[in-house]
Amino acid sequence: MTLKMTVTGVREIKVGIWEFDVPPHQVRHFGNTSHAIGPKSVLLFSSYDYDPDNHHLHFDLDDVSPINVGTTSTTIGMAIGSGEEGGDEAPNTDAHDPMFFGPGDREFLHLAKSELSADTAQVAEQLLLGVRRKSAGDLKRGKSRNFSETPDNFWYVILQPRIDEISITVRGAVSHFEPVARLEIKDDRGNTRFKVKSKDDLPAALQIIFHAIRKS
Repeated sequence: MTLKMTVTGVREIKVGIWEFDVPPHQVRHFGNTSHAIGPKSVLLFSSYDYDPDNHHLHFDLDDVSPINVGTTSTTIGMAIGSGEEGGDEAPNTDAHDPMFFGPGDREFLHLAKSELSADTAQVAEQLLLGVRRKSAGDLKRGKSRNFSETPDNFWYVILQPRIDEISITVRGAVSHFEPVARLEIKDDRGNTRFKVKSKDDLPAALQIIFHAIRKS
């Protein structure tokens, strides 16, 4: 039996995004996350029922996941699945919104926009959004245009403006990815590297990224 819950005093920011009060220790009750940046907590809802008249948000415990635990009770809720109000699509989240991306993620997006073509910069944005919808974290810039994932560097991304492409390295040998890879993959010092050239590559790229070996 699934535990049903209700949050009261909900303020709708836009369709599928709300603000309400949940203390940090209660946010942790929804699941584990190693991401703790800034004052606001962030919860993702795969299914929900929002009552705008009474400012209530109803949901099952199994349908909510934390991606950040803040230092205050101010909490942002974001829909990533169906709901009575939201239909079957996720809200059109602003990829530069600090409620969703950390400072390293935003630096990556800014650099992509300034150094890649408009189309490839959009691919970079959608790639990162696809990762963050399933995995909390923040990118950390290294030398030049290299970014590593934190806290677990299971994927590593390099912007390549001269050829207008995105290079990604994922943790694990080529043989680990061969059963799922729908893009060309190559060895990268014991790990696996591939290129993302267009939006058509995104589904295959995300499948490879989430097949990467994670630290326990």
